[in-house]
Amino acid sequence: MAKHKNFRPSQHKENTFDFSSLLVYANEEEKAKFQEGLKQHPLSSLLLTKEEQGKKLLERFPSLVPDKKDKLLFRFDKEEERLGKSLEHFAGEFYLLDPSSAAISYYLAPLLPRDFVSMDLCGAPGGKTIALDLRRRDGLYFCNDISYTRAIEITKNADRLGLENLCSFSLDPEKLRLRECFDCVILDAPCSGSGMIRKEPKMALDYSKEKVERLLPLQKDLLEKAYSLLKKDGILAYSTCSLSVEEDEKQIETFLFHHPYMEEIQVPIEEGFIQGLNNHGIHLVPGIYQGEGIYFDLLKKKGGNRYPLTPLALAKGKEDGLPHFAFKDNEYVVTRMMEELVDLPFLSPGRKVFDKSEYAKGTYDHAYCKVASSLPHVSLTRDEAISYASGNELRKEAPEGEVILTFEGYSLGFGKSNQGKIKNYLPKGLRAYLN
Repeated sequence: MAKHKNFRPSQHKENTFDFSSLLVYANEEEKAKFQEGLKQHPLSSLLLTKEEQGKKLLERFPSLVPDKKDKLLFRFDKEEERLGKSLEHFAGEFYLLDPSSAAISYYLAPLLPRDFVSMDLCGAPGGKTIALDLRRRDGLYFCNDISYTRAIEITKNADRLGLENLCSFSLDPEKLRLRECFDCVILDAPCSGSGMIRKEPKMALDYSKEKVERLLPLQKDLLEKAYSLLKKDGILAYSTCSLSVEEDEKQIETFLFHHPYMEEIQVPIEEGFIQGLNNHGIHLVPGIYQGEGIYFDLLKKKGGNRYPLTPLALAKGKEDGLPHFAFKDNEYVVTRMMEELVDLPFLSPGRKVFDKSEYAKGTYDHAYCKVASSLPHVSLTRDEAISYASGNELRKEAPEGEVILTFEGYSLGFGKSNQGKIKNYLPKGLRAYLN
């Protein structure tokens, strides 16, 4: 959930508000399930980067629960698995996110045309865009956040997962001056956060009607910005982590009134889904759905303009033959780039190739290990990989010179092999002590 420059958190030290009163779209049985659900552990989930890895991951973590329909999704109880500290997570085998958040991309992915271009307005740490990317690798993704420090997390996640079709940047969406050229616009709007009160108890303390009222104009403005970027037949994915109809159905209702070109796409009512008031969107509510509280609605723009984006001619890298985009004295591997978008204030327009920092250990930036193909790849055992992740030098025979260290086919990072030893080139900030 992105923060806005005019947003100020409430200063409540305690809050006895009855959050079930917000569920005006739910029946009494569903409200009771919600109340009971708040006493349970939050559920989390992961999305696989490769569907075929699911069986092996399940063998390693048998308490994972595969989703019945979504072949990439596995749920888990946060008290049972610490997957974020696993070697598999470090290697980029999966992305951790809330199951409710993952549901949005599941229904959005089949609606988009081939080779689409997507814009995420309030994206940090990248969850909605990354989830869609893992389902649709043919897309080109631009993921923004107004907070520079939060936007950096988008880059870190894309680097770990090796997503060379994801470009991150940081800009106030109000300053985004582009025409109706995107096939998809993702708007996870800043909201009161009432849907996250089980996962983040501080959100309950910070909730107030005043907070909701302060955020409504911002949500409205962001919807207008999303509309201005969306081309004819494009899809808008609107979401909040709020239980409140003021931030959800009523925002959509007002938006539709002012924009008759927009048409809602009806999502099937699955187990645990609650239809929004007047059929506006879907509520996923803790205790009813196996995830945290999220509202989402998918809308199609049936009119307006369709300005084309012009593919930029990209040079092929000498090292790898991959398309390279030159930006700020460096090169980035990116599947495509558009001429109209090259002036965005990128943090990372793809995966960075060279390490040109003052104290660089080797030739290449760490992000490049995920997409590089020309250097020798050296497979590590689990124990060796865990040792490498903690920053240790390895005693192992390998081709002389710079190499890429891998585990189960996933690249971990660079090293330099010399006389039976491999010097560790993993950046200090990425070192991890894994289980």
